[in-house]
Amino acid sequence: MDKVESIFKVIHYRHNCNDKRKLRYPSYRVYGNDEIYFRTLEEVEHYMDKVKSLHNRSKDNINDDNWINMYAYVVIEIPLGLKININILDQYLSLRIYLPDGTLWGDNTYANFIPDKAPVREFDYWSQRNRFCGRKPAEIKFKPGDIVEVLGCPGNDYWGDETVNLAVIINTPLTNADDLYRDTYELVSFALDAIDHAPTICVFQPTKQVSSRRRKALQAMYDKYKK
Repeated sequence: MDKVESIFKVIHYRHNCNDKRKLRYPSYRVYGNDEIYFRTLEEVEHYMDKVKSLHNRSKDNINDDNWINMYAYVVIEIPLGLKININILDQYLSLRIYLPDGTLWGDNTYANFIPDKAPVREFDYWSQRNRFCGRKPAEIKFKPGDIVEVLGCPGNDYWGDETVNLAVIINTPLTNADDLYRDTYELVSFALDAIDHAPTICVFQPTKQVSSRRRKALQAMYDKYKK
């Protein structure tokens, strides 16, 4: 099969305030109202290099301070000429997330769908495009017991879009796998009294300090469900 043509959509996720002290755990909203499209990954990376330059300047010299409340940049690779359901199933050819300073936080280089009515002759191609072979140890940034935030965004259909939830890690992604659905952290949160999942690249360090009361509550959840 010939290479699938695609475009890249960059979604800017922002806090609704510039003062992080006003954010309220155990969950808060972020907003992905701004989008920008690029034809190639190289153009995306060039754009993120500009973001890095912005953060390397003195704040006093920046007229547009919209970057101050940035949470993350979510980059979705969308195939052209193929029928997908991106609004419901968050289908993509690849997924990348960048931090507010333009640093790449993580990527899913595999696809998470097979096109509707794909010819049998294309099965081998799509089975390879959907193959997840495990995470490198350096890509697994958290360990069981760590307190984290989970971003609800395209590619994370376990959680509601435009939400950030406080959680605690129960188990880490696999380093050797052949199933994209194992590319997740197992965790528990205040949103659900049960083990849930979150895609590896959608889990972040807490934005603000976690109170001792919430830490104790999360520790109790961890002790209840740890393996």
